[in-house]
Amino acid sequence: MPADTDALIVGAGHGGLAVAHDLVRAGREVLLVDAHPRVGDAWRKRWDSLRLFTPRDLDALPEMAFPTGDDAFPNKDEVADYQERYAKEMHFALRLGSVVRAVRRVGDVFESAVGTDVIRARSVVIAGGAFHAPLIPDFASHLDASVLQLHSSDYRRARDLPEGPVVVVGSANSGGEIAVEVARERPTTIAIGTRKPLPPKRWRSPTWWKLALLRDRVFHERTAYVAWLPWPLRAGGYLEADLDRAAIADGLRLAPRAVDAAADRVRFVDGSEVPARTVIWATGFVAGEEAPATPLVIAGGEHPATPLVIGRHGRTTVPGLHVVRGRFLFAISRHARDVARDVIRRG
Repeated sequence: MPADTDALIVGAGHGGLAVAHDLVRAGREVLLVDAHPRVGDAWRKRWDSLRLFTPRDLDALPEMAFPTGDDAFPNKDEVADYQERYAKEMHFALRLGSVVRAVRRVGDVFESAVGTDVIRARSVVIAGGAFHAPLIPDFASHLDASVLQLHSSDYRRARDLPEGPVVVVGSANSGGEIAVEVARERPTTIAIGTRKPLPPKRWRSPTWWKLALLRDRVFHERTAYVAWLPWPLRAGGYLEADLDRAAIADGLRLAPRAVDAAADRVRFVDGSEVPARTVIWATGFVAGEEAPATPLVIAGGEHPATPLVIGRHGRTTVPGLHVVRGRFLFAISRHARDVARDVIRRG
């Protein structure tokens, strides 16, 4: 059965755009599919004050410099606009506003259900991240309807929230940054499961980030081998939001892990509880069939869905299917180019 395109790339973010660049330069026909109506919308939908951890000169895609700016670290709208301009100037074939609902292997090609159509491709690259469906704990249903509940992906700015106490559940980077911001305008409590340390001062140094890029190029996916080295020579998990400072300056309350809720109150593991007019769930994401970049992958024909094991260069247990991974934009771009080389070698 003939293919409609050489490679179907799910997700038109940094990973998908980098894969598309290298495949097109190798003479391959590609189609980028993204659930959002515009390239870059995944960034535009984040909260207003979001600024990247990585400096702008490390965020560039092949053949196009990232625009300069007053701050060495770009904001989310600058990234969104850069991605959109890149896709336009590279003349990539795009299908926007379309969800890839399923992918299955049929003979030598993949059949992908894209909207109401079926698109056949010799290779498929999932480049939009594997987790897009909000993960909200079951006890959220115990809250009254009078309590506004938002996932962190739906938060934009503090002034949009109703007057009254706010509880942020989750203390990773999104939860920490949102809690510190909201505490300036609303009485705020943050529920902390596992607390990450503050980053070293060099965290916001563009020069030190170049060492992180060097580390990524040298060690690729084997950074565990250099775990004894300090950041940025090893990957490190930090929380940049200073919760203690916000507690002193703005009255941010630090609470332990949230375990339950009732009426308009959130309860914590130590038995304490606080009232809430708004609860922001900064509790991450799960894979979901309807998520923009999480298609249901079937090995072939009538076989059941196959759990994917992702190996080196994003190879999966389904031949011809790759997944782009990475924690930061420069790592995503580098891994995407590894994936593209693997797709080209496969033929």
